[in-house]
Amino acid sequence: MLQGQLVKTITSDGLELSGFWMDQKSEVAVLYSHGTAGDFYTHKFIEVVGEQLASQKISFLTANNRGHDVFADIRKHNGEQIDWVQVGGAYEKFEDSLFDIAAWVEFLSKHGVKKIILQGHSLGPNKNIFYQYKKQDPRIIAFIHLSPQNDAGLMRHKFGEEKYKSVNQMIAKKLEEGKAREMLPDEFIEVCPISVGAYSGYFMEDGVGNLFPYLSPDNPNWRVLGSIKEPQLLIYGEKDIYILPSVADAVKIFGSKVKNSQSFTSKIITNASHSYVGYEKELTDEIMKWIKQMKLV
Repeated sequence: MLQGQLVKTITSDGLELSGFWMDQKSEVAVLYSHGTAGDFYTHKFIEVVGEQLASQKISFLTANNRGHDVFADIRKHNGEQIDWVQVGGAYEKFEDSLFDIAAWVEFLSKHGVKKIILQGHSLGPNKNIFYQYKKQDPRIIAFIHLSPQNDAGLMRHKFGEEKYKSVNQMIAKKLEEGKAREMLPDEFIEVCPISVGAYSGYFMEDGVGNLFPYLSPDNPNWRVLGSIKEPQLLIYGEKDIYILPSVADAVKIFGSKVKNSQSFTSKIITNASHSYVGYEKELTDEIMKWIKQMKLV
């Protein structure tokens, strides 16, 4: 059983977010960020990783961002007034992830943490490196990328080149018309129902959140990954069906884009899926081994 407490933070733009805090009174902590329409508790590997970190006296915070669940009604603080806003995976604006990560980083700092390892799953790694690209936060000492996604590539493969280009043009036009919250038809559902604004963030080839475009090695968005100086661990499940052209190719391309290859480690877990169901121990063992090898604690 996990030993910790439910906690909350309020972002600088007023949104109240929840998480689970396992405080080991350590100067080092791992901050976990979920993927599209996910949450801080569902995946079993979160518990297994948290337990092992705690056993090594490393603090662990698994936390919601505003993109949790498909449709999420979130409390918004405006001075003494409390309003409600609907966000979730269907409506999240990728750039707003900066507010969420910053709030949780400040939470950790207030609890005595001086060094933070950012761990993310699926869309989480995109947000983590985007945060560091923008903030260059000295408290961030390393990254753990679990199944980092390229949803733009999935949609490009699904629609084909011609339709994908026309769809992107349609999305851009709707944004100009102020229709960011308009929901898209079912054929656009890859992870969850999605709005124009959310789609534009990481399903479009030039979307600000399309940071691992494996099908486009020359995409200028790779510069974000190239800016990361801290050690990075990349892990994929061998049978991750969401990765194109293949998991092996994705790892190779990713590795070619990192700034310092000596501080980059990759691992493919045999037979594991995108969410490592049934392979939580293997995933956790790789994470713990890497943390020790890199002497992060």
